[in-house]
Amino acid sequence: MAREVTLRLPDATADRLEAAACAAGQSVDEIGARAIEEALRQEELPGIEFRTFNGERHACVEGAMQIWQLVMNAEGWNFDVQTTAKYFPIAPYPIEAAFNYYRAYPEEIDRALAENRSWTYERLKQVLPQIELFTVPRDADDVDPLAS
Repeated sequence: MAREVTLRLPDATADRLEAAACAAGQSVDEIGARAIEEALRQEELPGIEFRTFNGERHACVEGAMQIWQLVMNAEGWNFDVQTTAKYFPIAPYPIEAAFNYYRAYPEEIDRALAENRSWTYERLKQVLPQIELFTVPRDADDVDPLAS
């Protein structure tokens, strides 16, 4: 459900909005609604920012990685902030912000995770025929660098 809201923008801002919509091939309504939604989310969840990757907008840990990437790795550590912080060069506070974002918008992050997980070796081979599959065996006495 969408509701119409009227905004008065300075001429220069309206011009920039129209230019952004034209560049993205979207309507002023679509770009404006997205910008407002992203601004509200950033206000509600400090430490989160939005960036464009391959023409798509993604929620990111401010100054770092996309939230879905952090979540993908943190799942293995049961979303423990301290353990996740050992692995990534990100302070605990932004990691907690990313987890809060995931709790608030799980469908969005789960969609990105599903897309990433859909990339099988066979699918990659279709896109990059020159790649080769190799495996590295892990010995029983290999040390987990995060265990300490």
